[in-house]
Amino acid sequence: MTTEQRREAAVPAGGAHLTDEARSAVLERQCHRCAGCNAPLTAGSTHFDLRPPAICGGARTPGNLEALCPFCHQNFMRRVRVQLAGHRNK
Repeated sequence: MTTEQRREAAVPAGGAHLTDEARSAVLERQCHRCAGCNAPLTAGSTHFDLRPPAICGGARTPGNLEALCPFCHQNFMRRVRVQLAGHRNK
């Protein structure tokens, strides 16, 4: 497996777990700060999301991952649910 294939495999399909390598890379890229509000992130309360989510056409690549605090993750998921509900009603 090449390095690029390992990087792509770091972002799983469905609800699978991220690798430690992928988590570390995202946190380092964001300087251990929330992508939404810039608050410091702690190990036990960090959420990792695809932006945009795969269900909305987002790529399952490490570059599309972001780390969020619990508050920003909740708001992000609320917006995604509203967006998906709007598409279903059309």
